[in-house]
Amino acid sequence: MNDTESAKDPVSMSVFRERLTDCDDIFYTDVTVGDDIKCTVLSVDGMVQTSVLNDDVLRPLALDRDLRAVKSERDAIELIHSGRVYHCQRKLCETMTDAMSQLLFGSAILVFDGEGVAIAFDIKGFESRSISEPTNENVLKGGKDAFVESLRTNTTLIRRRIQTNDLKIVQMTIGRRTNTPVAVVYVSGIANGAVVEAIGERLRAADIDGLVTMGQLDAILHETQRTIFPHTLDTELADKFTGNLLEGRVGIFVDGIPFGFLLPVCINSFMQAVEDYALHPLITSLFRILRYTAILLSLVLPALYIAITSFHQEIIPTKLAIAIITSKRGVPFPTYLEVFIMLLALEILLEAGARLPRAIGQAVSTVGALVIGQAAIAAHTLSPGVVIVIATAGITGFVVPSQDFSTALRLCRFGLAVAATIAGLFGMSIGLILILYNLCSIEVYGTPYLAPAVGNEWRQLFEDTIIRRGWRKKLQRPVSISPADIVRARETQDDESTPDASSDTKEDGDN
Repeated sequence: MNDTESAKDPVSMSVFRERLTDCDDIFYTDVTVGDDIKCTVLSVDGMVQTSVLNDDVLRPLALDRDLRAVKSERDAIELIHSGRVYHCQRKLCETMTDAMSQLLFGSAILVFDGEGVAIAFDIKGFESRSISEPTNENVLKGGKDAFVESLRTNTTLIRRRIQTNDLKIVQMTIGRRTNTPVAVVYVSGIANGAVVEAIGERLRAADIDGLVTMGQLDAILHETQRTIFPHTLDTELADKFTGNLLEGRVGIFVDGIPFGFLLPVCINSFMQAVEDYALHPLITSLFRILRYTAILLSLVLPALYIAITSFHQEIIPTKLAIAIITSKRGVPFPTYLEVFIMLLALEILLEAGARLPRAIGQAVSTVGALVIGQAAIAAHTLSPGVVIVIATAGITGFVVPSQDFSTALRLCRFGLAVAATIAGLFGMSIGLILILYNLCSIEVYGTPYLAPAVGNEWRQLFEDTIIRRGWRKKLQRPVSISPADIVRARETQDDESTPDASSDTKEDGDN
């Protein structure tokens, strides 16, 4: 049976029993309605609320006076669909495909085999994780409610914050086997309609067995990925997701994944934290300058150390050169090999800390770094200067709010170290140029990755990029994502106009 034929098949219990063979979690409940009319209630054990099914569906079927008097299935269907069964969320399913989807999504369906239709009652009741504090993104000043695996719970968190009919939530299913619910969320009148349409088309065109991981979603949304830098911003914070929607971005929720995804993005999107908008603009600007400085140090420090100590010793101050030479006395490895050993050890510690339980992982990362570093120096296996450089590069890399972007920087750090090992500062410069070229070539749904530092948007560098202006001065949304409405707020009039107004009123009264 092909998909076209199955999509038009009427509802039939024999087809249900054939397709649901070896599905022991499917419950079949035979019910008699009216004058000996036989029907069957189907539900998935663990996915429906049994008490609601008993009280709001089965009880009215047995006790309602009008239903007990019906003579035909057609009359019973009309009465039930018109509200004789108390449950408010009901749907008439006239095809087998529709009825099967409703059943497997968690609805209880009432099948009338003679008429070839079913009525689905949305009484989902499966267990889900309750809303809790975020685990990956620390919040100092902001909401503590993080997204969970339930798509409807996540959309509710956004509805609570944006209480307007302009908030649109378009739901679809992806995956031939999984039928995973996916929701596209945006604010109508702010988000760019072309971007919304492009994202929707890519999601609907996805032809895969199932959508269960973030990587699959990223592959669907971005066909060509000739870069290690992330194209999509993911967050578990409802506040951060809401703020980006109000800027004009489009959000995506996937059932089963406790993150929200945002498009389009630029490099600045990965450098912003929720606290940036809760602190004074001057403090936020200082923190952002610190982040960008930390990124630069994390990226170039190991390569710079290799290049200077191996190729360009003449630029090192004399006292520092003597200290480095003294510290390397007895060390059997060249500088570049020391750096690669430490970089590899750092990555192993990070991976071990991420895979172990949280309490043990933190202990392994901290104790492992201290013990290994101190033991290596004491045994003259590594020089103290290399340990300091790699430790500084590793710590500064953690300043980046986005873990995906931080991981990409760590990989670039390895590449720059290799280039510096081959050709010193010249090789390091070539590596930086290649990274910059790659960043300049990325465009996410029409938004340049380096915006607003490219094009004619340089003025917004001092709006909400490295420097953040106060809320009274942030009158426009980011130009780079081309929002439908560029105006974020209207500039308020100064209080100086108040005396003029009062004087005018007084003059009018005198006249």
